[in-house]
Amino acid sequence: MPAALTKNKPAEVLKPAMDARTVNPFIIAAVNVIRENTGLTVARQTISVQNGKFSPSGTGLVIDLNGSINGKIVYEFSRGVAARISQKMVEKNINISTSALDFKEMLNSAIQELGNQISGKAITLLAESGVRCSISPPQFYLGQDLQLIHPQLKTIVLVLRTEFGNFSINVAIY
Repeated sequence: MPAALTKNKPAEVLKPAMDARTVNPFIIAAVNVIRENTGLTVARQTISVQNGKFSPSGTGLVIDLNGSINGKIVYEFSRGVAARISQKMVEKNINISTSALDFKEMLNSAIQELGNQISGKAITLLAESGVRCSISPPQFYLGQDLQLIHPQLKTIVLVLRTEFGNFSINVAIY
């Protein structure tokens, strides 16, 4: 009988491994959120595993996951792709009186909102499968030679393609 009790543990008690069940929600969320916000088509390009995440240069967001699973999610864009996606998101809000500084702030805000929406939708999908977690506010980064995920952590790198170019979602669960 005790073996039957083990089989019936609630899903939130079990710590899910870094597998398709914990990674697919981020792909699904990215495809849906980007399409809804920009009208762009998003397709999965490649999936690979590496140690940590180092950004030689780029723009992106780091979001922490806490709960049944803990980890880091890094959304990484080239500066050009980030600018074009952000511009597509905010083009309805730009008018003749928008200053260059206001425009730049709107672009940064848009990319942060994009990461927030993707992560929020992904954790909703995770919750539907019994994995409960929350996300931190996105931390925007712009720069070179940045260690974003510790090299001892296995990181799944999901490269997604849009009409504006590729971007990646890096998932490290610990």
